[in-house]
Formats: sequence, C-alpha cells, structure tokens
Amino acid sequence: MEKIVLSPSRVRRWIRCKKSYYWRYYQHLVRVEKETAPTLGLVVGKALADYYCEGDRNQSLLDKSLESSLNHYKFRPEVDTKLAKDWAKVTRVSKHLLSTYHEWASSRDDFKVIHVETPQQVELTPYVSLLAIPDTIVKVDSEDNLVLEHKVRYRYRPGDFGIDYQSVGSCLVSNSIGTLYNVLEYGKLKLHRELIVRSSYELDYFRDIFIHIGEDILSTPPEELYPQPFKRCSCEYWELCNGEMMGIDVDNIISELYQKSVRPREIKEESNGKEGGE
Repeated sequence: MEKIVLSPSRVRRWIRCKKSYYWRYYQHLVRVEKETAPTLGLVVGKALADYYCEGDRNQSLLDKSLESSLNHYKFRPEVDTKLAKDWAKVTRVSKHLLSTYHEWASSRDDFKVIHVETPQQVELTPYVSLLAIPDTIVKVDSEDNLVLEHKVRYRYRPGDFGIDYQSVGSCLVSNSIGTLYNVLEYGKLKLHRELIVRSSYELDYFRDIFIHIGEDILSTPPEELYPQPFKRCSCEYWELCNGEMMGIDVDNIISELYQKSVRPREIKEESNGKEGGE
C-alpha cells in the first residue's frame, strides 16, 4: 500500500472538493494570478515569528521585526495604483496593531517558547502521516505544551476557532493540549487571547478523521474523482471542471489560466494562511 503525508490544507481541500484535490495534488496545477499586495496576515505573522524567536523580547525588537517583515515582502506597488493603496494600508495597519503589542502581551506571555514555525510530522498509521507547521509552541507552568496561533481578523468573535484543522493538526504533531489563539483584530485595532483546550477524546476524534481521510485518498483512484461544479463554486479550478462536463478540451484552459507547481504548496499554505477565511 502507498503512503501519504497529509497537511491540514490538504485535508480541507479533500473535504471541500475531491476534484479540486485532483487538480492540485495529482496534476500539480496552480492558477496564474495577477500580482497582489502581500496580506496583513503575512506581514504580521512573520513579524511575530521573529519576535517570539528571541528570548529578550521588547517593543524595540518588535518594531525591528516588523520593519524586517515589511522589507521581506516589499514589492513594486508603483506599477499599479490599487496595489500601492493596498500595500500602504497593510503597512499602516500592521504598525498600528503592533505598536502596543509588547506592552499588551508582556503580562500575558506567562510561558516558555519552545520553538517557532518548525515543521513537525507524526505517523498516524504505517501508511498515513500528518505534517504541520505550528506558529509557536510554548510550555506553560503545568509543563503542558500549547500552540500559540496568530490570527489576523477584521472582526473577532469569541468561538470562531472551534473546529480548525490547522490548529488541531498542530496540536497532534506537537503533542500539545490545546491552542492559545493570539487574535489581532484590525477592524477595531484590538488584541485578544482565546484559549481552547482539547480533550484527549477530541484529539483522538480528529486523529481518526485524519486517518480516515488519508486512507480514503489512498484507496480512491484519481480517475474516479469527477467534477461537480455549481454556479457559486469559488474553487480556483471551476473553469476546468465546467469544461470537462461540457466536453471541452481542457488543455487550452490549462495553458491559459494555470501553470505546473514546482513543489507541493501545502507547507507554504500552512505558514501563510494567517488572515481570515480558513
């Protein structure tokens, strides 16, 4: 029997649409998109990752981390007026969000940082493994591990993160008992913390889900993954599925709208998916 390494993003895609999974993971197609400004979540996420890498954290360090993040994602917005405005907003809001973060977090960060954005993999069965990149793993006074997960949201509502495959997967690979959500709400420029502790029953339940999905993928031949598009389908492969159902040669669609991925993208997706709509 073949083996498979799952990621939370790979699992979400299989659950959402198996034909989308086919285009992404069997055909390795990614859509050729127009240039967009780096998101607020990317910029803030990298700044906080650099911040929590250091043992002696202070506001000056965070300011430098943010400048480094802005320089890392810097692009040429002058080629497009809208992109320039988007990038200016990301720069302005990220600075507002993090300007008081150290003062706010210093009294709440009663933990020891173990590691930051380190890929971790656990074998669920001899054939199914799970790979995830937790934002930050911390150890609390009880000697238990928690995942410190950074979330950037326009609006924050308590309880938004009840079922989150990324966070649950991070708990499984890091042997953590739960997730401490570090929420940066840019609609009101507020900061929040929400702790969700996962019971052993809940973690076992999700472990079984990952195993079941992995076995389902391995046992389903690619040619049996049929397109099922509908009018409001938001998948990036809608044109391909619709073309197949209409009997159109999709090679022309592929050449115009897609390109082959150089390497699987799920690891990048895990580390970049910080802003909304997971």
